[in-house]
Amino acid sequence: MTTTVETEAPARKRRRWLRPLIIALSVLLVLALAGLGGAGWYFSGEVLKVEHGEDAYSLTVEAVDETTVTLPLGSATERPGTWGLQWEDGQAVVGEIITADDDTVTRALEAVLYGDLTAGTAARIEKWTFRDDPKTGLGLDYSTVDIPTDLGDMPAWLVPAEGSTWVVTVHGRNASPAETLRAVGTYHDLGHPVLAVTYRNDEGAPDAPNGLHSLGEHESDDVVDAVDYALANGAEDVILHGWSMGGATVAVAARKLADTDAVRGMVLDSPVMDWNSTLDMQAADRDVIAPITWAAKRIVEYRADIDLDDLDQRNFADEFDMPMLLFVDTADETVDHRATLEFAELLPPDRTTVMETASGHTASWNEDPAAYEQTLTTYLSTL
Repeated sequence: MTTTVETEAPARKRRRWLRPLIIALSVLLVLALAGLGGAGWYFSGEVLKVEHGEDAYSLTVEAVDETTVTLPLGSATERPGTWGLQWEDGQAVVGEIITADDDTVTRALEAVLYGDLTAGTAARIEKWTFRDDPKTGLGLDYSTVDIPTDLGDMPAWLVPAEGSTWVVTVHGRNASPAETLRAVGTYHDLGHPVLAVTYRNDEGAPDAPNGLHSLGEHESDDVVDAVDYALANGAEDVILHGWSMGGATVAVAARKLADTDAVRGMVLDSPVMDWNSTLDMQAADRDVIAPITWAAKRIVEYRADIDLDDLDQRNFADEFDMPMLLFVDTADETVDHRATLEFAELLPPDRTTVMETASGHTASWNEDPAAYEQTLTTYLSTL
């Protein structure tokens, strides 16, 4: 009699052994993807969220007289150039360094725009330099006008002048039209009316439907409306001047305009010409690993309803046939300036002017106001 003994097949044993491992790996994969998505969502929020808070007044004025102000020595106070000195109820303009020691720096006090500046005042150095509107900051008469858009009226400062070529100035992310005042005086002196605009999510302007920035994609619709307003109110053509995200915004607006001939020239100051490389740079600076950066960019596109490739202006360089002036700061730690230089290389050399500085994001004017204004004046004379 033959006895048959049933044994479990080796493959079946392996499958039983692998099953808990596969489950464990699947759980780990789900957790990893959840962590990746969560980190990407957080990073995307840092890019898209709207904030209008002010920096702290972290300096204390040591001494002040009619021509100088003494401040604690630090990275902000010892930078050469022209800068704003702001305190809670006042604004001044400070210039060249007169003296410095191990603890303090004394700078030229070029102007007190408003308020009382005294020793012991808590203050801060800031790039915008001129506050709080064209009259207060520059002594220029202006009016506030409402620009109709699909979201409602967007307020703008209109600084009148004799010319028929208007300048539409566009500030950067989480900023305000005051950021653009550094160039407004030059335009006014040359006879150009200036329309310093707001766009969706700005203070005093309507919110975007989702309450988020779109990195210039949908803000550009508001700039297109501003151009239409200028053309309907006496402008024969316009110059677009954008800072930082405002540079991305005016570039997209120029591509969207029905009448592209309306744009006589374009000036870009530390512009975001490619958000992909800029976000890569900012992520690397924060030690964010590549998978999280990739996930964050995909979430940015989803939440803001944009395509980051459409905001890489290098892909559309052949659409910009107007003369262009680009202020590029090689010490920029906010925006990838290399994309701007690459964009400039794709433009016709005879219609492209590049001025390089090394004082930080949107600080080309601050480094050397006279050189900035001369470059801008020369560019305008060629239009």
